Amino acid sequence: MKNYRMILTILFIVLYFGTIVVAQERLILLAVSEKADPAIKKAAMSLMNCPIFTALQACGGAADAQPVLTNSETLLSDTSFQQAAYNNLVIIGLPEQDILLQKCWGHQLGLRSGEIDVLGYGKWRGDFGIIESDRNPFLYSHRVKDHPYSTNIIKISGTSIAGVIQAVEAFRTGLLNGIVPAGQGQLVETSILDRKPDFVIPPPFPNELGEFYRIGWTQPNEIEYRAYIDLAGYQPERIWRIKYVKPKVFDNVSGESWVNGLHRLSYGNAVTVAVFVSTDEAKKTWNALGQSNGAKLETLDSFVCYRFEQPTDEAFDKSYGDIRYFVLKNHLIAVSLPQHQTLLLLKDYEPTVISAYSPTCPCLRTVIENTKPVVITNQPL
Repeated sequence: MKNYRMILTILFIVLYFGTIVVAQERLILLAVSEKADPAIKKAAMSLMNCPIFTALQACGGAADAQPVLTNSETLLSDTSFQQAAYNNLVIIGLPEQDILLQKCWGHQLGLRSGEIDVLGYGKWRGDFGIIESDRNPFLYSHRVKDHPYSTNIIKISGTSIAGVIQAVEAFRTGLLNGIVPAGQGQLVETSILDRKPDFVIPPPFPNELGEFYRIGWTQPNEIEYRAYIDLAGYQPERIWRIKYVKPKVFDNVSGESWVNGLHRLSYGNAVTVAVFVSTDEAKKTWNALGQSNGAKLETLDSFVCYRFEQPTDEAFDKSYGDIRYFVLKNHLIAVSLPQHQTLLLLKDYEPTVISAYSPTCPCLRTVIENTKPVVITNQPL
């Protein structure tokens, strides 16, 4: 009983006053502002055991799957720069309550209280949650010239407290990048790239493919949906991108660690599933891909595909792998995993089962509401 009270005391201090600076590197720091609403702090506690963190540890990107709780204000002090740079950051909260989140927000997601304005989704008013994953901006700053490994940042936020809580729930399902509703939304302006945020969990994929670990998934936006129209005139009904990571993927700071990392545009070691209305539409889109520059027709065992080299540009002077496109019934599947892992995936792939997703948002709120006091073990405080 005495130990239990001590644990609760430590937990209270951690949540409301922040942790003492940790000396160990490559941890997962769960940062919440001391000004955050109690409901957000409670939601953050539900991430003490999270599948994404388990996969991050498995691939070597984190020293421990259990995050270390800290407050956002601590990480902004000059004395904490190395702590912020050399560890993975997961920031949870509202920008207006969290100065660290404000500093790290970036320019791609327009967010303010009660409203989002995001290219590929549009301008919406209401309760929404947002998740965005990227490279750690502290590590990739002018203050760090080089480093032996890369670290990540995951921002979990929203237009309201309800939105943040919904984003936390979505993150628990593996969502790495996307926008989820926490109620009814209203489209403020219209454009051809509007997409109403929803939340449809992808069908189950293998947790492991050889040495590769499934870490999560990205919710493609309307830009990607409409890109398929340019090929054969058909737009998929649903797209998911499932992300895998391999050991030592973050053991450098090169372009390779970004391509195979967690950003929504990091296409390396991923499986993108586009579900069309019919097999005919999927097949015609696949045939149109075959007329594109660089397409090479090949067969892996009995699976026919078009193979492309991953593209190069001013940021990447070499290709970091191949992308293979397959058609299985009404599914057009783009796989950028190595050949062996691709075959492992395809041999167990069943399109009729994978199509049976539910379009409704599953309620995971009970996970947070029923979160019990966490026993903090092996955490430096």
